[in-house]
Amino acid sequence: GRRMAPLIQLSNLSLAVGSNELLDGVTAQVIDGQCVALVGPNGCGKSTLLRALRLGVAADEASEYFTVTGGSMSLGVPADAVLLVEQDDLQWSALLPSAECSEEELREMTVPDALDMAAATGDEGAVEAVETWRTLHIAASQHLGWHTAGYNTTPVGKLSPGCAVRAYLAVALHRPGIRLLLLDEPTNHLDMPSILWLQASIAASGKAVVFVSHDAAFLDAVADHLWDIDPTKHALTVSGAKFGDFCRAKEMARAQQRLAYEAQQERSKRLTAAADKLRAASAAGSRYQSRDHDTMQRDFKRDRAGRSGGKAKALESLRDSEAAVERVVDRAPLRIVLDTARGGLDSHIMLGDAVLGYPESGPLPLVPLTLRIDFGERVAIVGVNGVGKSTLLKSLTGTLEPLGGSVHLGRELRVGNLMQEHESLPRGETPRQHLAALVAIPPFDAGVRLMQYGLTRQQVDRSIGELNPGARARTLLATFAYKKVNALILDEPSNHLDDEAVSEVVGTLNDYAGTVIAVTHSRDFLEAVRFTRTLVLSHDGLREIESLDDFLQVTEDAAKKVVAASFRRQT
Repeated sequence: GRRMAPLIQLSNLSLAVGSNELLDGVTAQVIDGQCVALVGPNGCGKSTLLRALRLGVAADEASEYFTVTGGSMSLGVPADAVLLVEQDDLQWSALLPSAECSEEELREMTVPDALDMAAATGDEGAVEAVETWRTLHIAASQHLGWHTAGYNTTPVGKLSPGCAVRAYLAVALHRPGIRLLLLDEPTNHLDMPSILWLQASIAASGKAVVFVSHDAAFLDAVADHLWDIDPTKHALTVSGAKFGDFCRAKEMARAQQRLAYEAQQERSKRLTAAADKLRAASAAGSRYQSRDHDTMQRDFKRDRAGRSGGKAKALESLRDSEAAVERVVDRAPLRIVLDTARGGLDSHIMLGDAVLGYPESGPLPLVPLTLRIDFGERVAIVGVNGVGKSTLLKSLTGTLEPLGGSVHLGRELRVGNLMQEHESLPRGETPRQHLAALVAIPPFDAGVRLMQYGLTRQQVDRSIGELNPGARARTLLATFAYKKVNALILDEPSNHLDDEAVSEVVGTLNDYAGTVIAVTHSRDFLEAVRFTRTLVLSHDGLREIESLDDFLQVTEDAAKKVVAASFRRQT
C-alpha cells in the first residue's frame, strides 16, 4: 500500500518567477524508486521547479524564488525525508540533523568526525552510517581513487567541490530516512569514476530521485522518466522513454515539421501563383473588346472572367484555410573556423621528467612526467579528482614552473585557455567594445566580425554579463581567431559552459588545425571530439588508453564492486 502512494503529487500546478510564467496547469507525480530527469531548454525553469518540489508548496505560497499561481503540490512523505542537493551550496546540517551542529561547525569537521557527531545522539541510522562510510571509503580508495580527497584529514568546508559533493551524496544515498533526493547538476564537479559510482549507487539505493543534468550519458543511464518542460507552452510532458531515444524522437519530429513547413510553403506558393494567373485572366477578360463588335464573344469572355475571379478567390481561401505549420526555428550550427598561425619548426610541447607541484606546498604525489605533444595533435587527459590534471595543464602551458625537470613550450605557439579566459571576460563591457579594445580595430569592424561568429546584432551590443553561455563562448572564439591562437587549452569545458556552448566548441575543435589539450570528465565530450589520443593521469604517471570504451568498462566494473560492498553492509 504505502509503496505506491506518490511521494510528490503536482495537481494542476501553475508556477511563476516574478511576472514570468514557467508552468501552467501541470499534473504529474513521483512514486517510490522512480528516477525522474527534468529536461528542457536553458532557462525554462528546471532548477526552479526542483526547489519548489523541496517545499511541497500550495497555491499562494511564495518563496524567494517563485510563486504558485494556481493548483497545488503535495508531499506524501515528511519534509525531512526529502533532501535537496545543490552543487555549490551543500547543507551539511540538513544531511546530518542529529549532529545538532550549525552549518559552520560541521564545515570545520572531517566527514568521519561529522558522522561520529551525528551518531553520538544514539540515532540508530547515524550509528550505521559511520560503519557504512568506513566500508565505502576503504573500497573506493582502493578502486576509484578516493584517497586523493583526504577525507580523514580535510574538514568538509575545505574539500574540493567534487570531493565534497561525492561525500555528501554517498551519505545521503545510504541514509534510510531519506526517500527522495532532488539533485541539481550532480555530475558537474565529479570525475568519471565518481559519475559511474553515482549511477550505480542511485540504482542500488532504491530511492526516488528527481534531477537536473546536462550530462547525456548520465541521463541515459539513470532516468526512467523524463519531465520535459516546454517554455513556449508552459507545459510539462511526462515520458517513459530513455533520454537518448527521446532526443532522437524529438529530432525526428523537428525534421518532419521542417518538411511539413517546407511542403506547405511550396503548396502556398503554387496556389498563390495559380490564383494570380486566374486573376490576371479575369482582369484581361473583363476588359475584352472584340474587333468586329461581336457581342456574343465579348459576353462569353466577360462571363468566363467573372468565373476566373471566383476561382481565384476560392484558391486563395483554400490556401489560407490550412492550419499553419509552425516554422522550425533552427539555431544556426556554428562552424567557427579558427584560422591558426601555422605551426613552424618549434611548435611542440615537451615535458622532461617534470616534477609537478607548487612552491608553497611542495610536489604533488606523482612520479616525474615525460610527455611530447606535436603540433596539431588533440589530446584528452582524464583521471580522478585531485590527482593533478589542472596542475599538469598549467605546467604544460608555462603558467606554472615545474619544481624539477624541464618544460619546453614551442616558440611559435600562441596559447588560448578557453576556461580561464571565459572566467575573466569583462562582464560590464559589450562584445563589440571588448574585441575592439583587445585587438585595436574600429568598433564597426569588431561588430561585423562578431556577427560572422554567430552573434546577433542585439548581442553584439549587450553587456557580456547578460549574454547566455553560448554567446559568450562565441565572443571568446572570435577573439581567439583574431589573435591567431594555435594551441587551445580546455579545463573541464562542460563544467563552465552549457550544452549549447559546448556543442559550438566541439564543432570548432573538430575543424581546428592547431593543437588541442583538454582535461575532461564528460563522456559526451570525449566521444564528440575526434581526439588523437587520450591519456589517464594517475600517481604512477601518464598512460595512453587504447579505447575509451574499454577504459569506461573497467572503471564501471570497479564502481559496481564498490557499490556492492557499501550497500551489502546495509542490507
